[in-house]
Amino acid sequence: MNQDEGTSLQAILRRPRVEIDVEHYYAGVEIAYDGGVNLAFTGDAPSVPPRMVQHSLRMAQRIYRVAERVYCAVGYALGNVVFIVGDEGIVVLDTTEKKEGAEAAREDFYRACPAARPLPFVAVIYSHNHTDHIGGVRAFASDESVASGACKIIAHETLMEAVTNNAVIAGPILTLRSAYSFGSLLEAGPEGRINNGIGPELRKGQTTFIAPTVTFADRLDITLAGIRFELLHAPSECDDEIIAWLPDLKVLISAEVVQGECLCNLHTLRGTRYRDPQQWVRTLDMMRALPADYMVPSHGRPVAGKDNVAELLRVYRDAIAFIHDQAARFMNRGATPDELADLLPALPPHLAQHAWLGEYYGTVKHSVRQIFTGQLGWFDGDPTTLDPLPPRDRAARWVALIGGRESVLARTQEALADDNSLDQARWAAELVSLLVKLDTTDTEARLLKARALQRLGFATENINWRNWYLTAARELEGRYEGLNASGRDAMSSPDILRTIPAHRLLEMLSIRLAAERSFDKHRCLQFEVSDQAQILTAELRHGVLQIHATAFAVDGEVAPRVVLDQASLGEMLAGGEAAFRQLVADGKATLRAGDLDQVSAFLGFFDPRPRSLAKLATH
Repeated sequence: MNQDEGTSLQAILRRPRVEIDVEHYYAGVEIAYDGGVNLAFTGDAPSVPPRMVQHSLRMAQRIYRVAERVYCAVGYALGNVVFIVGDEGIVVLDTTEKKEGAEAAREDFYRACPAARPLPFVAVIYSHNHTDHIGGVRAFASDESVASGACKIIAHETLMEAVTNNAVIAGPILTLRSAYSFGSLLEAGPEGRINNGIGPELRKGQTTFIAPTVTFADRLDITLAGIRFELLHAPSECDDEIIAWLPDLKVLISAEVVQGECLCNLHTLRGTRYRDPQQWVRTLDMMRALPADYMVPSHGRPVAGKDNVAELLRVYRDAIAFIHDQAARFMNRGATPDELADLLPALPPHLAQHAWLGEYYGTVKHSVRQIFTGQLGWFDGDPTTLDPLPPRDRAARWVALIGGRESVLARTQEALADDNSLDQARWAAELVSLLVKLDTTDTEARLLKARALQRLGFATENINWRNWYLTAARELEGRYEGLNASGRDAMSSPDILRTIPAHRLLEMLSIRLAAERSFDKHRCLQFEVSDQAQILTAELRHGVLQIHATAFAVDGEVAPRVVLDQASLGEMLAGGEAAFRQLVADGKATLRAGDLDQVSAFLGFFDPRPRSLAKLATH
């Protein structure tokens, strides 16, 4: 597109913002318990932008009381826990990511509301499938309380499909990219992790899960612990998102439709399916029609006052609408994703100044790129990008054109010598990346790129960008060589694997099949899942794997059959041949047909689960 188009808007969007004070939002909310803890960094350091520290101060660990019966635990983990106290029991909405964080929130809730301690937990509501909303459930429910019906687990009908996809298909790479986004590989402190944008930190500990026992599609009107709930489907950040409206208390529990005290991630850098901004806006408009006196989010502090809730929902809605509509406007003039990020660098001043729209978590720049991809796909319209030279070949040609390795190093060092220009740091990182692509063992080039990324990381107010910059810099410095990947995949914890249908679990094999080793093979392996009373077959057929929900064998062959329960199947699929042999040795797996060598040979066609973390900055 013509580069002059949109420059007037661009100039307006680049004006400095001065954040407005919205402390009146919290005047009608009582701090019921404050232990004086803040898990986020709140100090003063040259490596931390002051506004990022101000954002950390909002994350103090507290129990807030709203409308007498509703309590919100903020600052105990990435996500909040919402407690609704009835006469007959307690309802929990969202559970944080780890059992330990949920237990800490529960105990402080009891300090804030001692009368609740004898009451049972009668329901847990999952607002959506992300781990920071479901992972701490066993702080409030057990297999026994759920099986007996004493505690309901309530969610949207599509939640289990999302949980299954995350665990089976994309779990390893999503876990790694999440570690970069949330700074899980960084130390907490001024040169590392400051906060996590929507919460103080992503807690470490035990990820737990119990599958829903009550699900619904569009709406569920239900009375829990004597309190009326209207649970409404609210597609936005996730397709399975739900909100809770408590009509008698005039409380709106907004889940992650409002994604904390910051601009939402219309796209998350860790990776996700397309988040439809138009649907998100429609959901916010649906929420605006509710006569709420209070709003309790799954991230950030509760808000009190009908006018305050209305204003917040309006500006949040308008921010998303602005990003989508202006991106579409310039897409239709031919703008590419990078051009969109240049034309639309920020929100307009009247929105950018709002305290709940700071770009601490989401940014306009990475959101508009995703809107392009979501609407048009990856192709930017320039046919030279259809079949470009491989990255390493391109890098070699650019290095030669610049004058060779020493010339690239000299120009990178020259750019980095300007301590006051972030544009020079951006250019240095891009330039020296040519050498890293050409030779990932080039230590001098790696360290120069790390230096450039660190400078960019220390300057950004967006926590996702900061964590990616700094984590990539550490990777380039060689700090993550051989870092063990085991125990880091919260998306496929043992609790989650136990809830996934066995035939879906077997899809884990499909995405690890080394096709090049099996083009001339046609074999089967049967699985008798004892506690599910089902027999499944994995058929390896010339470079593809098909899962059959029945016994199946290649003509003229006897397929080996492994007998084991669901939990052991998950262990076997995660650990491969070594895990299978250990299960046999422990008596947790037996053979009804075939022998161990046949099973081992079949499993040998599949890549083992990675033992160390993949590389993102040096591949």
